[in-house]
Amino acid sequence: MKDAFVCNALIDTYAKCGSMKDAVNVFNVMEFKDVVSWNAMVTGYTQSGKFGAAFELFKNMRKENIPLDVITWSAVIAGYAQRGYGQEALDTFQQMILYGSEPNSVTIISLLSACASLGALSQGMETHAYSLKKCLLSLDNDFGGDGDGEDLVVHNALIDMYSKCRSFKAARTIFNSIPRRERNVVTWTVMIGGYAQYGDSNDALKLFSEMISKPYAVAPNAYTISCILMACAHLSSLRMGKQIHAYVTRHHEYESSVYFVANCLIDMYSKCGDVDTARNVFDSMPKRNEVSWTSMMSGYGMHGRGKEALDIFDKMQKAGFVPDDISFLVLLYACSHSGMVDQGLDYFDIMRSDYGVIASAQHYACVIDLLARSGRLDKAWKTIQEMPMEPSAAIWVALLSACRVHSNVELAEYALNKLVSMKAENDGSYTLISNIYATARRWKDVARIRQLMKKSGIKKRPGCSWVQGKKGTASFFVGDRSHPLSPEIYSLLERLIGRIKVMGYVPETNFALHDVDDEEKNNLLTEHSEKLALAYGLLTTSPGCPIRITKNLRVCGDCHSAFIYISKIVDHEIIVRDSSRFHHFKNGSCSCGGYW
Repeated sequence: MKDAFVCNALIDTYAKCGSMKDAVNVFNVMEFKDVVSWNAMVTGYTQSGKFGAAFELFKNMRKENIPLDVITWSAVIAGYAQRGYGQEALDTFQQMILYGSEPNSVTIISLLSACASLGALSQGMETHAYSLKKCLLSLDNDFGGDGDGEDLVVHNALIDMYSKCRSFKAARTIFNSIPRRERNVVTWTVMIGGYAQYGDSNDALKLFSEMISKPYAVAPNAYTISCILMACAHLSSLRMGKQIHAYVTRHHEYESSVYFVANCLIDMYSKCGDVDTARNVFDSMPKRNEVSWTSMMSGYGMHGRGKEALDIFDKMQKAGFVPDDISFLVLLYACSHSGMVDQGLDYFDIMRSDYGVIASAQHYACVIDLLARSGRLDKAWKTIQEMPMEPSAAIWVALLSACRVHSNVELAEYALNKLVSMKAENDGSYTLISNIYATARRWKDVARIRQLMKKSGIKKRPGCSWVQGKKGTASFFVGDRSHPLSPEIYSLLERLIGRIKVMGYVPETNFALHDVDDEEKNNLLTEHSEKLALAYGLLTTSPGCPIRITKNLRVCGDCHSAFIYISKIVDHEIIVRDSSRFHHFKNGSCSCGGYW
């Protein structure tokens, strides 16, 4: 073919239609290839996800001294950004500037995406400043009124970058600068998604309500729905989650995203403590993908319902899905939180022999956790020594946590020292070792750990619990007396503690990490945030309705014991989600069975 114009048009057409084989055939028979021909091929490869071929073609262009223009550079930068190679995208941009090629708004959008993936705030700010300097971004917020202008796309990319870099003040400033009538679904979604994933989920809920309200209401897409369901899951906001579910049911446009939205609903219901409704969503799906099965297994696992998780695993295989490394990771997690030690070890053994899945450090962490929780510390230690890779921080944390339950001071000290040498210690690790020392009444060591934390600049996160009631969500810290109902809350707690002591409850004063007398320790335990949240829930929740409490840390052992007794005398199921798992207290027992 001699007509380069016709050939380039054919390459572009084939590429946009996803037929790269035909585009390559035209490209190869061309007698004369100009820069447009090469650009069409590079762009076609990146748009079809064939990044390796695009990068190889780009290298050939440089070897053969083919002139590189902004289209070529932008296509390669976009390819790196889309593939998750953020640093390579930034390096390529630097080469582009040195080459003397001026970027356009497409380049800037890809560059901001790269900065977002890296969490590279300084480079993102530099890119923002560069776009203003080169007039690639207007200062007068003239978006053209159609919601599709390049300026709006760049602003959306900036919001996304600042959000993912956790600079929410900057992200919100840009968001607010866009007139409401000009914001499109992407504008709202990146801001809501930023809050849901990296910031304050309450802000995500507020913004979603604003998005769908008149005037200038914008219909959310499947990604918006997934973000807001993520926020509901984080807050354990079952009420809002149900409203979103109802919204999705009423709007049939989400049927084309059945996998995506349904999987998010399964995750939301599971993390809000309603795993049975999650199962209803799962069962109602006309088709399921790998994420559907894994999400359902994970939901059962976090609620300690290991048998159901194993049943889902079997059904998944019968449906023709082959388990992968993620499937086995979720399965081992479920076994660990259900006390199913032998079953978990069996699955760990057949994972490689029957399915060819090589165990990663994460799989070993689950096995160590499985063994350690059940008290088999010797076997857990032997497994650590026989690992084919260096133990990860998660493994030492799992061992340290088990040492707290089984009061093994020597092994706990070893695990903490390993974490310190890896520079992976945190407030949770120090709190665990403090608990172990307190149980052994080694108060000097408790004080020493506090000094170490202070010296290292590590601050203990205060325990915080929040609960849904008729009058909204209430949050409590330890010893909190700021709530208007505090007098009633403490009065109710005093009466409840008195009643359950008669039933046999004995305060576990070793969980009060202070060298004070037993009476003072009892008072300290009464002020724990989860107890305050429970009292508020009892005061404000209708009889028979579940009380759902979320705690940012692991539930206190004394509170766990008290809740078992309290569940015998109240007409509520008490559902507690802590940083490790769910606890369902009902009729004097807990669903965890002691494995927490």
